[in-house]
Amino acid sequence: MEKKAVVRLSPLNNLVFSCIFQSEKKSGKAMLEFLNAILVHVGEEPIEEIISMMSEYPLISESVGQKYGRLDVRVRAKSGRIFDIEVQIEKDYVNERSFFYGGKLVTNEFESGLTYDKMPPVRVINIVDFYIREDHQNVVEPVIMVYENAREEQATDVFKMYHIQMPAFRKNHKTLESVKDDLFLTWLYLLDNGYKSQEEMEELAAMTEGMLNFAKQYNIAINDPLLVRRYQMDQDAKREEAFRMSLAETKGFKRGEEKGFKLGKEDGQKMAKRDNARRMKADGLDPKLISKYTGLSESEISTL
Repeated sequence: MEKKAVVRLSPLNNLVFSCIFQSEKKSGKAMLEFLNAILVHVGEEPIEEIISMMSEYPLISESVGQKYGRLDVRVRAKSGRIFDIEVQIEKDYVNERSFFYGGKLVTNEFESGLTYDKMPPVRVINIVDFYIREDHQNVVEPVIMVYENAREEQATDVFKMYHIQMPAFRKNHKTLESVKDDLFLTWLYLLDNGYKSQEEMEELAAMTEGMLNFAKQYNIAINDPLLVRRYQMDQDAKREEAFRMSLAETKGFKRGEEKGFKLGKEDGQKMAKRDNARRMKADGLDPKLISKYTGLSESEISTL
C-alpha cells in the first residue's frame, strides 16, 4: 500500500495556531511553557498556572447585535493576568487593533463593583511576520504606556503589548543548534521551522513536556481534514490577493505614465482594503470600526 504523504501546516497560520492551543486541557503544558518563555525573556514574572484558555475567543458585545471580533487564543492565569495571543499577518493598524482587543479584555474582565486598583493586568502578544518599525529589529518589540515627558516612567502596568518579530528571529537563528540554550528562541524555532522535519520535531518534543504536548496537538491538527481544507483555502486567498496587487501595479507600469502607475497602485490598494475589511467583517468587528481602519464607507462594507 502506498504511504500517504504527510501534509505540513505552518503553526504560524492563525487557523493552525488556534487549533493547537484550543484549551488548557487539550494543549497540556504547551501554552504555559510558551507563555512563560516569553515572560521571562521580557523580564516579567512567569505564571504558575493557567485556569482557562480558549481559542477563537469571542469578545463580549455591549449591546444587542453588536459584535467585537474574536481573539486567536485567550488565556487567564491563576494570578489574574489575562493574555491575548495573536498571529498577525496584516501590518496595517496592528497597534490600534491590539489596543482595541486589549481594552475590550480589560473591560470584559472588570467585574461590577471592583475598584480600579483591582483591574486585571492584560498582555497582548502578537506573533508578526513583519517589522513593526524598520529601525527596530529586535526579536521582541514591547509597547507600554509611559508619560510623554518622562519616557522611562511607566504610567500603568494594566496594559502591555509585545510584538514578536519573526523576521528578526529568522535573521540570526537558522538552525536548531543556534537556539538550544534559550527556551524562548527554541519555542520560536519550533513554531517556525521545527514542524518541517519529522526528525527535528521529535528532537524538540523530547526536550520539554510542553513541546511534547505541542507535537501531539500538531499531529492531531494535520490529520483533521476540515482544518487542512480551511488552511488550503486561506493560503489560496492570500496568493490571490498577492496576485491581484501585483497585477494592478503591473497594469499601472504598462501605461507608461506616472498617472497610470498611480491608478494601478490605487486599484491594488483598494482591493487590499476590501480584503482586509472582509476579514474584519468575518471576525465580527463593528462596521464603524472597520470603516475607521480601512477608509471604506459603511455602505461599501455592507456589500462585502
